Amino acid sequence: MSLLSRKNGFTVGTRATTRRRAREKASRAVPLAKSAGDVARQSAGDVAALAKPHVHRARRWAAPRVERTGKAVQEKVAPQLSAMMTRAARRLDPEPKARRRPWLARGLAVLMAAASVSVVVAVLRKRASLPGTDGTDTADADLADGAGDRPDGREGRIGIGQRQAGPGGR
Repeated sequence: MSLLSRKNGFTVGTRATTRRRAREKASRAVPLAKSAGDVARQSAGDVAALAKPHVHRARRWAAPRVERTGKAVQEKVAPQLSAMMTRAARRLDPEPKARRRPWLARGLAVLMAAASVSVVVAVLRKRASLPGTDGTDTADADLADGAGDRPDGREGRIGIGQRQAGPGGR
């Protein structure tokens, strides 16, 4: 045989023959594939119809067991898991900074001091405005007699920080 009649180990007519055979087989396979799809759909519908009562029975059997398991997990496993995760988080967390609020403590101290000073001032003013704050209950009687006048001859009460003159006029 000559080199011209062979190409890459095949005879020249072999390729054409192979193509022709492939086309024939493909033309027979297309209708089979279409009918196979129809058969598969029909079979799947039959299988689903047969399986439906069994699936219903299996779901009815599994439902109470799944519910019971869920309750057990919720009551027993979840708290333990939560506690474990909390402990792990605390171990992972670096030392938390102490929350210091010196401005809050200082502000409260200033507020308390101001309140106490205002109370003291109010009490002192009230005592200064009341007649007879020296401990005697005869203040009204003394004022009526003129005994509430100042020893230096001026009228009015003695104010805070002023001294009443003694027997020597001082």
